[in-house]
Amino acid sequence: MAILNGIISKLCGSAGNLTFKRNGGQTVVSEKITQKKDAKTGQQLKQRMKWANIIREYQVLQPYMKLAFGGTRNRRSDYHKFVSSNLSHSPVYLTKPDVNAGICIVAPYEITHGKVKSISVTGKGNQAVTDIDLGDLVITAETTVAEFSNAVVQNNRGYDYGDQITYFLLTQEVNDVTHVPMVNVDASSVVLVRRSETKLLSLADVRGFSIQEGCLAAQQDHDFGNHGMVWIHSQKRKNKTEISAQYLIVENKLLEAYQNDEAYEEAVNSYGGSTDIFLSPDEKSNKEKADEVVSPTTPTDTKKTLTLVANPMGGGSVTGGGKYEAGTEVTITATPSENYTFKRWSDNDTSASRTITVNSNQTLTAYFETVTGGDSSEQTPGGGLEG
Repeated sequence: MAILNGIISKLCGSAGNLTFKRNGGQTVVSEKITQKKDAKTGQQLKQRMKWANIIREYQVLQPYMKLAFGGTRNRRSDYHKFVSSNLSHSPVYLTKPDVNAGICIVAPYEITHGKVKSISVTGKGNQAVTDIDLGDLVITAETTVAEFSNAVVQNNRGYDYGDQITYFLLTQEVNDVTHVPMVNVDASSVVLVRRSETKLLSLADVRGFSIQEGCLAAQQDHDFGNHGMVWIHSQKRKNKTEISAQYLIVENKLLEAYQNDEAYEEAVNSYGGSTDIFLSPDEKSNKEKADEVVSPTTPTDTKKTLTLVANPMGGGSVTGGGKYEAGTEVTITATPSENYTFKRWSDNDTSASRTITVNSNQTLTAYFETVTGGDSSEQTPGGGLEG
C-alpha cells in the first residue's frame, strides 16, 4: 500500500492490478488480490456432506429438549450450536434419496453443552455405568422418588434437591414398509426432591434407571440392539437453567456403512458428482494451455457421468455407472439382495438389465422391495417425528 502525490493523486477506482481510493485528502493505492481460494474444496465438500444427518438428529431430539446448548445467545440458537459443534465429529454421509426419505442414523453427537460437570459413563449398552453413586440403594418397583433423590444428593457432590436427571434412549429402527432407517426416542426424567412417595419407576425408564456397581446404570439384562443413550444433569440457579455437556453413547452396527469413503463417494455422486460441484485443480502444461488459446472451442472433456443408486442401500446392487463419451450405449443392471426383488428404475423402466444411451450427466435410482411387498423408497413415514 502507498500514498500517492503528484499528477495522478486525484485518481479513484481501478487500473490494471491497482486500486485507488481517496482517504483524508490523499490517494491510497493498493494491489488487487488476484489469487482466489476455491470455496468448494474436497475438504469443504466433506464438511457439507455431514450436515444432513446432524440436522435430522437435531430434529428428532428437539421436541424433547430445552436449552440443550444454553438457548439463544450471541444471536446463535441451540440449532446452530448443535450443528457447528458436531461437524467435527462422527461424519455420517447421506445420499440425496436418503435425505428425501428422512433417514436418520444414530451417531455419537454432542447433544447438550453447558457448565454443569458432565456425567461420566464407562461401558456401553447394558454395561453402561454412570459415576452417580447411589450408596446402598436398591431400585425396585417400590422405590420412591424421595429414596432415589436422597441417595443421589447424599452420595454425590454437585447434586442438590431441585436438580433433574434425564435419560435418553435413541433406538435405531428400520421402517417395515419403507425400509428407511429411523430413530425412536424414549426420554424420562426425575427431579430430585427430599420428600415424595411417588414410585421412581412410574416416572423413570428402568432401562436407564437401574443400578450396577452401586451406581446409576443401564438395565443389565436388557438387549438394547442398535442404539444411543445418555444421562444428563440439569439444575436451576438464580432463575437460570444450567446443563451438563454430554455425548450420546452409541452402539450402532448401521453407523459404519454410512461413515466410510464409499458412503462419501455415493453421497457426492447422488448430487451429481464431485466434478459437477466444484472445480478441479488445473494441472495442464503451459503448452496445453497455449493450444487451448489457439482453439478455444475444443472441449477438454466430452465425457458424461452416469450415476446409479440403489434404494434402499441394502436392497440390492447396481452396475454400469461411470463416465462415458457422449452417445455411448451402456448396459446397466440392478441385482436384488436376498429377500428383496427389483421393482423399477426412477425413470419407470421395469427392466432390471437394460441398455441406455448416455448423452448427458444423469442419475438413475433402482428401487427394490422386500419379497413380501411394500415399496422400499417411494413412501416416507408420515405423522412427524418418531418417538
